[in-house]
Amino acid sequence: MKGLATIILVAALMVGCTCSEVISAMIPKRIESDEAAQKAWAAWRDGEVTKAEKLAIMLPGTSDIKHLLFLCCFVKGQYEAALDHYDKIRPSYDKFRNLDEPVIYAYFHLHRYTDAVEFARRRNMEERRLLKGLDMYSKTLLRVSLNETMVIPFAKVPFKGHDLSDFFPGFDAELEGKKVTVHVDTGGTFLHMSPEQAKKLGIKLVEGPRVFASTKLQRCYLGIAKRFQLGEAVLENVPVVALPELTGEQDFIIFGTNILEQFLSTLDYPNRRLILSDRNDEALCKEHLQMLPVKRFEVPFYMWGDRYMFARGGYGNHKDLNFFIDSGLVDLGEDTQGRIRQACFETTPEFYQSWGVDPNESKKKHFVSPLPISLGPLEQENQFFLSVKNTQGFGGVRIHGLLSHAFLKRYAWTLDFSQMKYIFAYKSD
Repeated sequence: MKGLATIILVAALMVGCTCSEVISAMIPKRIESDEAAQKAWAAWRDGEVTKAEKLAIMLPGTSDIKHLLFLCCFVKGQYEAALDHYDKIRPSYDKFRNLDEPVIYAYFHLHRYTDAVEFARRRNMEERRLLKGLDMYSKTLLRVSLNETMVIPFAKVPFKGHDLSDFFPGFDAELEGKKVTVHVDTGGTFLHMSPEQAKKLGIKLVEGPRVFASTKLQRCYLGIAKRFQLGEAVLENVPVVALPELTGEQDFIIFGTNILEQFLSTLDYPNRRLILSDRNDEALCKEHLQMLPVKRFEVPFYMWGDRYMFARGGYGNHKDLNFFIDSGLVDLGEDTQGRIRQACFETTPEFYQSWGVDPNESKKKHFVSPLPISLGPLEQENQFFLSVKNTQGFGGVRIHGLLSHAFLKRYAWTLDFSQMKYIFAYKSD
């Protein structure tokens, strides 16, 4: 079959146009289309997801553009739409392999684990230990039960003369029939613990993939917890990731974003409570939100992979930044007045300096800055900051730093995964 350009060229010649005239007419349109595609991809890299999607929709549906539309739908939690775009991408596309893991995670969020396993095998991913976890999940499907709006108070957890829940909220729970304290960390998936804890609880483990933990790639082990109860919320067949680094002072049992994702979830830090409701029950969700202060701001968020949430933020006069929202940064230090403070944010000295921080300050491990840090319309001054060697990106989106608990704790923070938005509620001053 003749290509479209050939058909146009032949038709033009039949009506008396020269080849040079036809080519001259076609080249500007092609250049214009290429430039528009570059702008769409640039918007994606800048974290302007809505803009990237709007630009892409206006362009011819090439594999490159379908790739971008897949990514936009994926981070917005529109997993079925993302898979529809994927199905229209040519297998010969040079970046086709880059979509393998995002497609698997789309199936993961839809709880279509069997489809994820079959896809991984079709794509010759058997050598990846990720497949072991998917195989486990497909045979023991997650089940969630909660028939009311549930309020769970923070537990008091002594730690080096402090209540650890001030820095790393914990809750009384039941795991495999045993009473435990679990801590919430949105940098985690379902359940995290040490291999030793898993053994004590009778959770069988297999070797898993290398994963990011504490900003480093580390070996992990995978298992399934038969029953996890948090208040009246009961979860059965819950994926477990066991990390050898969770030992000694870090020997915590942690639940993360993928547990919160099952519900309409509010971490009400000022009132030291977690509120959970069935996210599919409109009446319960309405009742849930009525429990919060009326002063509220909404901030859209996106999610990469299985649990990496990011949102638009700002530092100083720079309001176009992308922050990884990870509530589990438990990094303490002394400020200039000798007070113990928790870092609210971490990034590199280079980023800090580009935003106006004094180079001498930015090179310290911790520092206080008068420059405001913001998330959407929420802004805080004189916060405590941490310098690290590098940051990570999500699917090509540039991430400028990690925003955590010491910023979030001033609000009742609701995570609405149905509408992919945060609701921050607080009392007026």
